[in-house]
Amino acid sequence: MHGESNSEFSTGFGPKRKAVEDPEFDVTAMVDLVSLMNIYFLVAWVMAMQNEVDLPAAKNVVAGDPDASVIVVIKQGDQRMEVKIGEDNEGEPLTDRAEILKQVEAAVKAGSKERKDTLLLKAEKEVAMKDISFIAGAAAAAENIKLRLAVLEKDKK
Repeated sequence: MHGESNSEFSTGFGPKRKAVEDPEFDVTAMVDLVSLMNIYFLVAWVMAMQNEVDLPAAKNVVAGDPDASVIVVIKQGDQRMEVKIGEDNEGEPLTDRAEILKQVEAAVKAGSKERKDTLLLKAEKEVAMKDISFIAGAAAAAENIKLRLAVLEKDKK
């Protein structure tokens, strides 16, 4: 026993050494993470490249009767939407949201007394859908009112 060496004990004055184990690394979690990141960035890139949604063209529609409709024209101004009630382009456009809601509600109620049963919204292409929805909410002020959105017609050849 005197001359034998044991691997657990140090033969010199330094600290004793433990047996070295080979490190193991499971790459399954890493592959899953990289796959999920690739999917995320692919979807984010596609959404970023898609600036606008191309809605399909309207089919099988009937033109709204302007005489039986309360007409609201919505245009995109420099900073906010501009709204005019009626198709005549006279007067100053409304830009304050509270005033727009009040004027549209009043026009819808007055129109229902004149047997106008439709709220016809004519909006420019640049107007945000949330602004159109905001104005369409005024149609709830009157009972039995239909909502119609103006669409671009195809050029007839």
